[in-house]
Amino acid sequence: MKNIFLDTNVIIDFLTNRLPFSIDAAQLFELSKRGHIKIYISSLSINNINYIVGRLETKQKALKVIEQLLPLVEILPITRSVIEKTLLSNFKDFEDGLQNFCALENKLKIIVTRDIKDYRTSELSIYTPFEYLQN
Repeated sequence: MKNIFLDTNVIIDFLTNRLPFSIDAAQLFELSKRGHIKIYISSLSINNINYIVGRLETKQKALKVIEQLLPLVEILPITRSVIEKTLLSNFKDFEDGLQNFCALENKLKIIVTRDIKDYRTSELSIYTPFEYLQN
């Protein structure tokens, strides 16, 4: 089984059925459900999901989708070390740096995101959902 780290944008695509992106995101979750991959996300993603889905839909909907997401993923903490590494990094987007170093600290090798350009400085393998599914 492969372990992958999902960026927040892919999770939100899935949870809000944001077409056409939700199609590939749903396939990733289906692979996880069948035991082919294991999905990891950061604790930061939970907060971002609550905020974004709450603004796009309702606060109640945000809480409901988070509750439904929990059994499908492993949640990794954003630690002091992750924050310090991000501060010292070349990441232009702080959040992407946090996601990157959270994955690295937990020995994950793959990040799946729709914003691959934001991970140019990463030493991890970076894929869009479509690219990962073609692998």
